[in-house]
Amino acid sequence: MSRIKRIGVGDYDRFIDIVVNAYPGMGVQDTEEEKKRVRERLLQLEKSDPKIRTYGLYRNNELLGGMRLFDFDMTLFETCIPVGGVGLVAVDLNHKKERVCKELIEFFHQHYLDKGACMTSLYPFRPDFYRKMGYGYGPKLSQYYIKPDDLPRGKTREHIHFLTSKDFPAMEACYNRYAAKTHGMMKRMKHELPGFGRRHLKMIGYKSGNKILGYMAFSFRNLRKDNFILNDIIIEQIIYETPEALSEMMAFLHTQADQINAIVFNLLDDNFHFLPFDPRNNSRNLTAPVYHESNIQGVGLMYRIIDMKRLFAILVQHDFNGQNIKLKIGLKDSFQPTNAGDYIVHFIDGKPTLKSKGKYDVEIEIDIAEFSSLLMGCVDFKSLYNYGLAGISDLKYLDTVHRLFLADQKPVCWTQF
Repeated sequence: MSRIKRIGVGDYDRFIDIVVNAYPGMGVQDTEEEKKRVRERLLQLEKSDPKIRTYGLYRNNELLGGMRLFDFDMTLFETCIPVGGVGLVAVDLNHKKERVCKELIEFFHQHYLDKGACMTSLYPFRPDFYRKMGYGYGPKLSQYYIKPDDLPRGKTREHIHFLTSKDFPAMEACYNRYAAKTHGMMKRMKHELPGFGRRHLKMIGYKSGNKILGYMAFSFRNLRKDNFILNDIIIEQIIYETPEALSEMMAFLHTQADQINAIVFNLLDDNFHFLPFDPRNNSRNLTAPVYHESNIQGVGLMYRIIDMKRLFAILVQHDFNGQNIKLKIGLKDSFQPTNAGDYIVHFIDGKPTLKSKGKYDVEIEIDIAEFSSLLMGCVDFKSLYNYGLAGISDLKYLDTVHRLFLADQKPVCWTQF
């Protein structure tokens, strides 16, 4: 019989052992000194932030696995909603294939249902594993490798200043203003500020009076041990509220051409290749027939709807692109059967109203993983239909359903957990 509860201080050493063995690639050395450092850091974060909690699964009073839960506030289109996050899910190596992870995630879902959330999110150690649990793929992250002098030099850098910890309140205000109007962004926690406990990071910002309207955190990466002056700049994070702020930060990077080999951007932006003069990433790779490699991409953050009724109650004022249609959603959810079923939603001038029963124009059939991605704007309905991942009862309505779920912007999220 399993029991899931908060991991107390006395069991934290056991939890750290499980984590170190489960994720050897994290670089945590299996030494008492290193594990003590990690233990103290995690406990301090939990002590200072009530929105972070660590839970463990026990059988016969033995800790077999654990996870960290995060209470997030996410911008869903124009509405701030509570979202549950889970990280550091780890199972003892000797107790794998014993449904420990499954029970932890089931607890995670119920925990946030009880807290009134309709969505959860996670970074997968294996995307296919969590897709089976109903998680849909988020946007792809693109890594661009740009020569400094291929970035626009701009007209001025007069508003650019190096930032210190004294600027954290203004940086946080900038971030939260940006998050409030950007689909997918999570409201920032204190420990997430660039530079918090990370002295190797450099920070510059665009200052206008007492306000910071954009900032960039970056580090240097040496390319060869025998050449100390050959370095790349790694952009750890870039936030900007205006084109002017972005322009001056790009001008700052442009001026580093005399000493910097390349600027490495990790961005949730498929259009960034329009900004540099030359979008190629210096790999010199060609994809047939003649497509120059501009960036590499990866799948990361995943989303899941855990309460369909609550979701549409929250989105009652959201405009689904002005469409008028009575839609029946036949939702499959094998991991959380209480969420599965038929949902009839009447969209009038784009505004949704969930009906308990009644007539409908067309029915779609879709799994919760794909619907979560569709709702977030990470994929369009026609693609899902063409891939055989969604069905529709009447093709006459295909274009309308497609337009219904189109999003102006794919979700953006820089929160790591």
